[in-house]
Amino acid sequence: MSENVQGAGAPQGNGMATASLILGICSIALCWLGWIGIICGILAIIFAVVAKNKIKANPSVGGAGSAKGGLITGIIGIAIAVVFIILALMFVAAVTSNVEGWQDAIDGLEQYNN
Repeated sequence: MSENVQGAGAPQGNGMATASLILGICSIALCWLGWIGIICGILAIIFAVVAKNKIKANPSVGGAGSAKGGLITGIIGIAIAVVFIILALMFVAAVTSNVEGWQDAIDGLEQYNN
């Protein structure tokens, strides 16, 4: 007797919105891995946009909050991953730019030992 009729009761689930939110959270959690955080963030943004378009086309589809959350967390994850990549590149540049200084120190030690 109580059949589930399309359009009545609770809104339909939206898998894209849920995937967007999960990928957005993963992009923040994995942002220290650089490219993995960026890839998860980009996928989160894409899924969020697709989910929002699906919701706009059919208002009975739920998941607007998950799509918005996925969009926001995806953007944050990308931003933090980019900052980590920049910091890592700056660190590598700082360490490798002082190689000549280390060579001078090694030469000085060799002269001291001889």
